[in-house]
Amino acid sequence: MIEKQQQWRCIWTSIPILVFHERTYYHPDSYSQANKFMDFVDGTLLRRNNMSDIEKFSLTQGNNLNEYRVSSWITNVISRNVQELILSLRQEDPFIIPISLCTCVSLISLTLEITPSICFPRNVSFPKLKHLTLRGVLFSNECWNEKLFSKCPVLEDLILAHCTYDTRNFCISVTTLKILRIHHWGDQDGLRDCGLQIHAPNLVSLSYQGWVPKEFVLYTSPKLVEAHVLFFGEYVVATREQRKSCNTSIIQFLRALTHVNRLIVFNAMLEALSADNLLENLPTFHNTKQLILREDIADKALIALLKATPNLESLVFDKIRIDDAEEDDVAGNEAEETFNHDNEDDDWILNVVTPGSFPVQLKSVCFKEFIANPKEMKWVQLILKNAKALQTLTISSFQYSDLLNGKTKELMMELTSLPRASTSCTLKFPSWRS
Repeated sequence: MIEKQQQWRCIWTSIPILVFHERTYYHPDSYSQANKFMDFVDGTLLRRNNMSDIEKFSLTQGNNLNEYRVSSWITNVISRNVQELILSLRQEDPFIIPISLCTCVSLISLTLEITPSICFPRNVSFPKLKHLTLRGVLFSNECWNEKLFSKCPVLEDLILAHCTYDTRNFCISVTTLKILRIHHWGDQDGLRDCGLQIHAPNLVSLSYQGWVPKEFVLYTSPKLVEAHVLFFGEYVVATREQRKSCNTSIIQFLRALTHVNRLIVFNAMLEALSADNLLENLPTFHNTKQLILREDIADKALIALLKATPNLESLVFDKIRIDDAEEDDVAGNEAEETFNHDNEDDDWILNVVTPGSFPVQLKSVCFKEFIANPKEMKWVQLILKNAKALQTLTISSFQYSDLLNGKTKELMMELTSLPRASTSCTLKFPSWRS
């Protein structure tokens, strides 16, 4: 027994992954709680085998920590050739990043999420860094911003989440970058008043969620495969000039993405263009093979998107929702209203949509979380009737919904009996329960 304990102590002092996690906010005795936490981290690092390296060091704490002690931990793990470092802290004052971190030669992955803000030293150098995540960082110096990324010569994955951009232009120039994600909350201005320039010739995936940038320039990225775009907007209350400026930026943003293979869109930007009758101005996405709709898309906008993707092969309806009026009806009448497909207001689309409305190469359509609301049923009917090259129509039911109320067999019979333009089309119903 004693021998096993000694063996464990030897193993414990050389474990390469250290994760300290205590996400406790507003503890009644936060000072004492933080001290206990810091003493534990101090003791753990003090007892470590001096000959063993640290692969990963993760520190998460909801109470204010002593900055000097945190900096000493960072310096300690850097001296042990740390490869992955995660800091998620809630401090009372801006946190000054130690120079030892910003000149670390072993670091491959770095995640910083420190409130209220982070102060970087002027000189930074991350020669081996491939993955960088910055949350809540203030970017206020254009020259330093560009310098930060230029000092990451092998960076492949960059995430900027909920950051503040107090600058006229924000430039990301990394020739090795493959994945870029820029996300903001709805109550944050983000890049709303800032120009965004991206120079990443090896970029494969771009995800943008936030206000549309004031200006957007994406230099040649021939390898870009996927673009995930969600714009926020206040189009109802915005003035005509504000809408015009916003719509110009949206079109400019989309034109930079016309060569993507996979396009993921939300409804907000389409609403903005539709409000000013600008859907016809959508650029043509000649290379787009898959289109994923993450929200309920208005009929006119969907028709415009199909027209703008002439070589589309796969269409995915991901979580189509019912509008408020339809939701009230369904809630009141449960499944009976779900199967009431007649809607005089939608008759126009049945006459407008023709086989020419669908890309000639459209082979696969998928409805996710299907609940058989009138809009879903209408588009199933239109797709089957007009998509001549369709091979597979997949309809996955919403597993937590009671709207079908055991009528899945009846609904499946109705769907399979709809007329089809493609004789080779197969309907699939994964996850359906009778």
